[in-house]
Amino acid sequence: VSEMVKDDHRDGFIIVETNYRVYAYTASDLQVEILGLFCSMLYRFPNLSVGALTRDSVQQAISSGITAEQILRFLRTHAHPNMRHNAPIIPPTISDQIRLWELERDRLSFNDGVAYSEFLSVQDFEVLRDYAKDLGVLMWENSSRRIMVVSPVGHDSVKKFWKRLKKGQSSQ
Repeated sequence: VSEMVKDDHRDGFIIVETNYRVYAYTASDLQVEILGLFCSMLYRFPNLSVGALTRDSVQQAISSGITAEQILRFLRTHAHPNMRHNAPIIPPTISDQIRLWELERDRLSFNDGVAYSEFLSVQDFEVLRDYAKDLGVLMWENSSRRIMVVSPVGHDSVKKFWKRLKKGQSSQ
């Protein structure tokens, strides 16, 4: 004879407040662990767990491969019946902030490069910059400050070109 397992979460069990607090009315260790993937868990009582959505907790989840939309979908899907009367279910300040935290993480990318600066003339800067651009190894430039960054792959070619150019200018 198989036993029926009652689903205590059929109607939802999560309340999200505008102060970033998340209340989970559940005794399920699994559900609390799932919340802990993107919430900083604060309290645990027999039928209630309290967590907070923080920048660090959300960004840690995102770095683990969980997207902002997956977090929001989980919160909406498991929203307490009282939350379902709200339109939208998750307060907009919370959903917007979770999305912004995700974008904040994706905003910067880091690449190795070699910086060239302290050019004696604008002409020297432009000649070397144009050469690097033609090779497809110029990563960034600031003409007003005469600074440029070249990819590590192109550094040797640019350096050799610069030495040949300087040698040719000094022998004239």
